[in-house]
Order: sequence, then C-alpha cells, then structure tokens
Amino acid sequence: MPMLLNVIKATFFLSVLILLAQCQPKEELTEVVYTSQFDQSDLADIDGAVPFDFNGDWVVGPYNRGGFRIDLSDMPKHDFLEVSFTLLLHDSWDGNASGDDGPDRWYMELDDARIMDVTFSNSPCVSTYCLFQSYPKRFPDFSNPRTGASYYLPGLCHRADQSDGTSVYQITKTIAHTSKTAFLQFYDRLVQTNTDYPACDESWSMSSLEIRTVRLE
Repeated sequence: MPMLLNVIKATFFLSVLILLAQCQPKEELTEVVYTSQFDQSDLADIDGAVPFDFNGDWVVGPYNRGGFRIDLSDMPKHDFLEVSFTLLLHDSWDGNASGDDGPDRWYMELDDARIMDVTFSNSPCVSTYCLFQSYPKRFPDFSNPRTGASYYLPGLCHRADQSDGTSVYQITKTIAHTSKTAFLQFYDRLVQTNTDYPACDESWSMSSLEIRTVRLE
C-alpha cells in the first residue's frame, strides 16, 4: 500500500509539472520587416504612394477614393504580423451617414482578407445632430465621432482654418499569418456627391507605417 501511495503521489506531481509547463507564456520573437516615415526617399515597396508635406511632416496622400499597396517577401518564419500606422483623417468625414455624404468607409486588407472595414466621422456631436462612425468597431456598428483619436491637427482643405480639422489615429493590428510573402492594401470609399471637389471636402493620409513579424516560442 505505501508503495502504491508513493506511485500515486509521483504521478500526481508529474501531472502538475506538465500542466505548469504547458501554461507558461510563450516568448514572443519580433522582427521589423518594414518601416517608413514616408519621406520622398523612403517609399520602397509601395505602389500608389504620393508623398507630400503636411503640417511639417511627410505623409502619403491625400487620398479620396484611392490608396496604396505594399508587397513584402522573404519574411522570417512567424505566426503573426503586427501592423502599426498613423492615420490622418482630413476635413469633413461623415461616418455612417448615407446619401450624398456617406457612408465614408476606410479599409485595410491583408492578402485579400479585409482586416478593417470602418467609417470615421469628424463631425460635432450634439443632442440635435450627430453623425456616428463605426471605428473602432466594424461597419455598420456605431460609436461617437472621433472615438479613439489620439490627437488633432489643422484641416487640410475644407477645414484648413480649424485647428482640429484633422483627426489622427494611431492603430495597431495583430493578424494571424505564416506565409513568407504578404501584400497589404489601405484604401477608402468616400462618398461626397454634393460638391465639385470631393477631395477638398474629405480625404486621408498616413504619416508612418511599421510591420513586424511575431513568432511564438
């Protein structure tokens, strides 16, 4: 009986040790595979990049019913891609509005999979008038205008005289991914049919982009 009890105890403790080992958090090994601040000499691998100086910094854009694509290859072995970028929403984005003014949708795709399908709103929100956006939720969900914005800059065109005419979002997405190649697309489908100059009414740009591989060990 004592021997049997010892065997049971040993088996129990071994099981506990195995369980604890399985519960240990895995180490994350990250490697930057692309980074850009979008100055004119820093546009490698980008298709559709249009650099310009906004508020003293280089950005790509402004886009209205457009965007850009980046292709990556020979990436190290990984389990996830982490995509971080600074997105600038200029002037009068109307969020989930329908009709002549919207919805003002913005997309991020990875290898044709739609990672982000969101709207943004730069409108005021008062008791009698509020144009909701979906971000940080997926369209057609809704949130208050400018939810998640990190800070504000002057507008670009239609609201150039307003110190908060541009909403700036700092966004990071972590996506399961294992292929050595990847292509990412960032683009919009803005709607502004009641003006002859839609790009002046609303547009977007990007001021930084960093892509990392993440491997769990």
